[in-house]
Amino acid sequence: MISTTRSPFRPLALFMGVMTLAWASNAAAAAPVPAALLALLGLAVIVRAATMRRAGDRSPVARNAPRSAPSVPIVTGRTAGLLALVEVIGILVTVLLLARSGLGELVMPAVAVVVAAHFALFLRVQRSWLHLVTSVLGVLGAGSALVLMAVGALDPSAGRAVAGLSLAACTALYGIVFCALVPAPVRSVAARS
Repeated sequence: MISTTRSPFRPLALFMGVMTLAWASNAAAAAPVPAALLALLGLAVIVRAATMRRAGDRSPVARNAPRSAPSVPIVTGRTAGLLALVEVIGILVTVLLLARSGLGELVMPAVAVVVAAHFALFLRVQRSWLHLVTSVLGVLGAGSALVLMAVGALDPSAGRAVAGLSLAACTALYGIVFCALVPAPVRSVAARS
């Protein structure tokens, strides 16, 4: 018998793969090659996350895997929900303020900054290089696009591309790490008797 303990990493990896596709799509017009590369990476994360449990069930590695999944800290439960709520409220406020100010072209990079800043909130709960790298990359990339668009130094298409590629890189990195953290299914002791 194979034990398949539910891991939060598989659905998180799927979600990050989808978000990588969404963020990369913002760069399709201005930067088609990097957008396509990140979209392919997002698709790879989705396919890997979607197939890993089924493939793991039949693999020799799963039969010889350790008896228990490694304990990996992750922000879950109430804390994750609260941080997601802060992100959603931040996005809504940002969209409303920019739309009412007649600055609709700044909405996408501003939302990207809010999303990247929410990665930094995870640092308050869990010290991890992953949250640090993604928050810095996302805030710098999307933030510079936002500022350059606001002062007229970057056209909206290029600004969306810079912000989109920055966040696509962040979500792709999360997706890759989450795929690596999904424990392989293991055979129970009862199955060996």
